[in-house]
Amino acid sequence: AIFKREDDFSTPHLQIKIVDDASQAWRAAVNVLSGDQSLVIFHRADPLQNHPILATLPQVASGFTLLPKTARVVSKALDYFRAPLFDWPTGVAIPQSGPGSDDDLQDALVAYLKQLQDHNGELFVFGSKFPEPGQPPAPRPIDKEFQTMQGIHDVHMNQGNPSPGPFAKDNGVFQDGGLIMKFGGRYVGLFLRFQSQWLPTDNATGQRTPKARPIPAGGIPDVDPGTDPSSVTHPAVYIERALVNPAGGDVGHEVIVLGNTTTIVMDLTGWSIVDKNNNSETLQGVVLPPGESHNVMLSGTGIQLGNKGGTIALKNQAGDQVHAVSYSKDDAGLEDIYIRFNT
Repeated sequence: AIFKREDDFSTPHLQIKIVDDASQAWRAAVNVLSGDQSLVIFHRADPLQNHPILATLPQVASGFTLLPKTARVVSKALDYFRAPLFDWPTGVAIPQSGPGSDDDLQDALVAYLKQLQDHNGELFVFGSKFPEPGQPPAPRPIDKEFQTMQGIHDVHMNQGNPSPGPFAKDNGVFQDGGLIMKFGGRYVGLFLRFQSQWLPTDNATGQRTPKARPIPAGGIPDVDPGTDPSSVTHPAVYIERALVNPAGGDVGHEVIVLGNTTTIVMDLTGWSIVDKNNNSETLQGVVLPPGESHNVMLSGTGIQLGNKGGTIALKNQAGDQVHAVSYSKDDAGLEDIYIRFNT
């Protein structure tokens, strides 16, 4: 890969030239500053683990792979909200440019790209292809420099944009962008979002819901979870552990452990647990004392925890997603062991 910085304030990008196995050149344009000049929020998962997509990446062919826009492709596409890749409080706002050699977002991205080159690793870029079908190319100087007019952009979160607004059309489900790097058996994920993108979003369109609000950076809670149990970044109740692969038959023996982060009693009657296929199980009589945990034995008639990796979401009575976790095929391969999730 070849990288080229853009240090202006007019929607700068880190431009990356990638050549696939067929010697086809591509340009990946990675936003490093928002159009309103607010800082981009950067999430680094090093290593990236506990996600179903990890089992799929080794089978992805070199070059461009088109994914269906309407399917919940948990093992092939990214959705920061529904199939988490990182914890929201880990996000940091980083300047796009700085006077030093290691003090801005482009420096952080390039450092990983140089390591990838040194280790002869693989780069997976998630985003939108340009030019779109039927759209004439708009040549730029960098196209001549990189010797290609096709590539990938929208390498960032693509949901929760203001609507109406110029980027409302980009909102969607399971179409977030990002960079995943493979160093031998180790994966690293680099994920970006804009401060103008709010959560939660609608499961059908990726548009903001009426309860959506900004996602804080730097670990600062958006609200007091004790007064708002639907807080996205600091949930009052969270998925603590799961017995995905019990010894013997799974049906009726899978367990999900829920934890209470607050100092108040949380009555979860009417809440639900949802799997990657949108199967759900409604909770009845589950009451969590302050700071305690509760084992939920799944009936086997609703939610199913697949052993090839998946997601688990916890929703309140109103159907709002309170917390979600991801687990990989390798995680599920550990029989009769509870998978522990980060909060």
